[in-house]
Amino acid sequence: MTIRASRLHIFKLGLNQFMHMEQHSRPEQLSRFFHALAVSASLLTSSVGLPAFADELSDNTFTSKRVNTLKKSNLIVESFFQQKELTGRVTDADGKGIEGVSVKVKGSAAGTSTDASGQYSLTASNNDKTLVFSNVGYLSQEVAIASNGVTNVTLSADVTSISDVVVIGYGTQKKENLTGAVSTVSSEVLESRPITTLGQGLQGTAPNLNVTQGSGAPGKGSSFNVRGNTSINGGGPLILVNGIPMDVNLISPNDIESVTILKDAASAAIYGARAAYGVILITTKSGKKEKPVVSLSTLFSSNSPTSKIEFIDTKDRIAYMNEASMRVNGRNYYDDITMEAMMAHYNDPTKPSAFIHPARLDEWTGAANTNWEKILMSESYPMQQHTASITGGSDKFDYYSSFSFINQRGLTNRDLFDEYYKRYNVMTNLNYNIKEWISVGTRISINNGNKRFPPNDPYFRNSFPEDGTIYQTNVYSTQPYKDPNGNWTHEGSIFNPAQMLSEGGYQTRLVNDVWMTGLVKIKPIQEISINVDYSFNTKNTKHMSYVAKQPFYNVKGDVVGYYGGSNPNRVTRTDNEDRYYVFNAYADYTKTFLEKHNFKAMVGFNQEYAQYNMVSAERRNLIINSVPYINLASGDRFAYDGIDEYAIRGVFSRINYSYDDRYLVEFNGRYDGTSKFAKKDRFAFFPSVSVGWRIDNEAFFSSLKEKVSLLKIRASYGNLGNQNVPGYYPYIATLSAADVNYLINGDRPMSVIAPGLVSSTLTWETVTQKNIGIDFALLNSRLNGSLDFYTRDTKDMLTKSQTLPAVLAVTEPQANAADLRTRGFDLNITWNDQVGNVSYGLTGILSDYSAKITKYNNPVGLIADYYVGSDIGNIWGLTTGGFFQTDEEALKLDQTNINGRRRQAGDLWMVDLNGDGKITRGAQTLNDHGDMSIIGNNTPRYSYGFRANASWKGIDLDVFFQGVGKRDLQMSQLYYLTQYSNEWVGIPKVAMDYWSPENPNAFFPRPIISGAADVLAVQTRYLQNGAYLRLKQLTIGYTIPQHITQKFSTDRIRVFFTGSNLWTLTKMIKISDPELPGPSSYPMYRSFSFGASISL
Repeated sequence: MTIRASRLHIFKLGLNQFMHMEQHSRPEQLSRFFHALAVSASLLTSSVGLPAFADELSDNTFTSKRVNTLKKSNLIVESFFQQKELTGRVTDADGKGIEGVSVKVKGSAAGTSTDASGQYSLTASNNDKTLVFSNVGYLSQEVAIASNGVTNVTLSADVTSISDVVVIGYGTQKKENLTGAVSTVSSEVLESRPITTLGQGLQGTAPNLNVTQGSGAPGKGSSFNVRGNTSINGGGPLILVNGIPMDVNLISPNDIESVTILKDAASAAIYGARAAYGVILITTKSGKKEKPVVSLSTLFSSNSPTSKIEFIDTKDRIAYMNEASMRVNGRNYYDDITMEAMMAHYNDPTKPSAFIHPARLDEWTGAANTNWEKILMSESYPMQQHTASITGGSDKFDYYSSFSFINQRGLTNRDLFDEYYKRYNVMTNLNYNIKEWISVGTRISINNGNKRFPPNDPYFRNSFPEDGTIYQTNVYSTQPYKDPNGNWTHEGSIFNPAQMLSEGGYQTRLVNDVWMTGLVKIKPIQEISINVDYSFNTKNTKHMSYVAKQPFYNVKGDVVGYYGGSNPNRVTRTDNEDRYYVFNAYADYTKTFLEKHNFKAMVGFNQEYAQYNMVSAERRNLIINSVPYINLASGDRFAYDGIDEYAIRGVFSRINYSYDDRYLVEFNGRYDGTSKFAKKDRFAFFPSVSVGWRIDNEAFFSSLKEKVSLLKIRASYGNLGNQNVPGYYPYIATLSAADVNYLINGDRPMSVIAPGLVSSTLTWETVTQKNIGIDFALLNSRLNGSLDFYTRDTKDMLTKSQTLPAVLAVTEPQANAADLRTRGFDLNITWNDQVGNVSYGLTGILSDYSAKITKYNNPVGLIADYYVGSDIGNIWGLTTGGFFQTDEEALKLDQTNINGRRRQAGDLWMVDLNGDGKITRGAQTLNDHGDMSIIGNNTPRYSYGFRANASWKGIDLDVFFQGVGKRDLQMSQLYYLTQYSNEWVGIPKVAMDYWSPENPNAFFPRPIISGAADVLAVQTRYLQNGAYLRLKQLTIGYTIPQHITQKFSTDRIRVFFTGSNLWTLTKMIKISDPELPGPSSYPMYRSFSFGASISL
């Protein structure tokens, strides 16, 4: 038999196998047929052993004997007889099934895709060893086929996928087609950090998104800045949640799906009036067309301060104050009786902590060794957070609903004062498809915040500012906590902070914030989409301040007076009711012409109206000190109110065009109006244009396409307006009215104060931005990155106008009379890969900016004011040379202009920069600044962040570092230099490193009670290096295998441990956190957290 005849004979026998299968079941029939067909197809391409095999095949059976015969004939066809069925499920990090994942057998054409629940099945040969899983938005994986045929896979999100759809102004766009400077942060990044506010989650995630915490106080939110210095009048980015402005510090970060940062004018111009300094777009989670999924999470944390001021004990205080007094008065600060009592208690704490001094028989004299930090502050304070959500839907209807609760304790000792912040969040997003071409939806967000914190007002010496530290320096170790009678102590008129916390009153702030949105989406034809939404917000804030009397006691236990700041006792209640209305309507048109011409246009309308109402009432002399009710007070009533409002109206458009996915262009424009300016200057047009070139799609680049999947150059130019000027009616001269402090005919008349001058031509600050950037994705999109350089010119900033003649006796009005230029760059690089069962990612960001005044009215050239050519953040000061080591050396340099007295050994000496033989500040002008010079700049430079994450067989690790490369800080001197000018203050331990003949290289000068203005002067020696590197967060988690969790009807269970602010590298003096403005701020906290998340 010839080979050709043998092949045909075998094929016929294969068909014959199928024709004689009536005695078998249908599945067995199909199996036998396809096996025979596979063998036939293989052998038809073979040229050996055919006659023998044909003879054996004619007996209508398939046995291993036949297969062995083929092997002996060098035909390896066993795989066609021993195929296997493969099944499994593909899920995301949350354990949810992923639909549409491509599942392929490596080295074969066999493949399939997952269904709506992530399930798949396919047939493979026994020789096949590996499956390849891939899907847009996820990292591809190659996984060995499980021995039992069931291969389950969890895909990691590719947070830098070039095909990601990015939320932009009034729409979305593929990341690869963006022409503006845009950064994105996904929910995966936020969920990897146990956070209570969005700001904590965004810090260090996007270049030149500068997030400032400002304070570690409970409930304290973050402030945001995009690309550095904005205006001398301040200003920040426009923050929108689902297209409407919200207070992001009130919403739960667990409800956020993604965050987009629009940095340049091209991407932000669509928002016009308020987008001059960037836009942050927040998209919340929505329903999914799948079976209901319930997610639960819980988190428990223990917090402690990252930094704290440690004050010296009594023994060191005696030495320090005696040394300081000896220099000025020639005698010890403490007399022998007092020192004997102090040292007796110091050496034996059972000895009295206060005694009756012969010179002060009516009051206790302190002899304690009190550690006020331990009395006032807790070593640790707890925080807990709990969330629950449900999502699901069908083709017609989808939903997402969530509830979250946070309870955060404060740093204060709970035995003295119960400080806390509680927040409740409820969110519901519903969408219903009425027809294929029309859908409706609603969004409801209810946010409730409740804060309790210590009392504070100007009469209370601002003793406990809300975002400040809970203790002040004017308390020291020698003052006991309580006197021998068990009453609160005081030192003269100096208050007792423990008494203030325990009996001094409190403040509360209750915030109810409700947002309701209705939306309609209409798609009359495939190319057109129309969106309409209307939102209403009501925000009620109720603040109460209660100050109770705090008595002073004498040695007999009698009340002899009250702390001045608490007398009279009083209560103030302030209610704010804010209302906000937002209407948006816009339509998209998308069309592709001749296959290569892609066109998209959008046009829309936006109107917003805000009204702010405030009522405040105060009454003093409470009848019962502990009952803070206005009706239960006998003093005068004080009432205040106010109403403000403003509105914005604008039309906007965007046109996108791309040719063959290579050449991209986008035009944005908005014609905007604001009520904050006069009618003739109220409206303005803000255009922008951006272009992009997809080099990777050029024909000449095809040879590199396998290694370079994206290479795009971008450029943009645009104008924006800034309507965030001081006040709501800056162009209108307003009168103010108030009661006078004297009587006429027995009554207090009302006075009306004449208005100052205003400019009728006040208008927008205008911002022009230029940006050039490059985006790239290399090595199969494992390496991604972007680099941008930008220039932002802010013109017509509001400031004082030209100086007016003194005869007018009024201050000059505000005018658009100053300009500012900011330059900077953004860099972002990400690497995502998988090695075996280990998926990992590395992300690094770096950004920098600096700003310079280019126009300003400062004819005298005062260096304490802005002037043309000055860098924003410059610090003028004296240059420190060191310490005088002898009195003779000190007499050689005249520094009396700085301090008013001659120097001594141990004092600082300043460098005579102008060489006139004396140290002066001159007239403090550019032409005469004496020995002052620019010694630093407080602008944070070279902000950076680094994140590394990895997962392996259910174990995940996430590490995040953040820092600033360069910054100078002239910190508040209250906490480490005030002892040189005020004897009634606490002295920090760092101050003990002071000059003496035995310690000539000390950090601080020789102690002195007063007259040390040189120490308090801005100077190089005490300018702090604010650069730092911080291990911001470390998270270790474990996801329990699904075959275990399914036994409990649970899709996913993950437990995790997180540490925040664990380690800091800085050269700053150890009394303040480098992220805070100074040591007077409420301390940041280091936290250790344990939590779990469950999906049902």
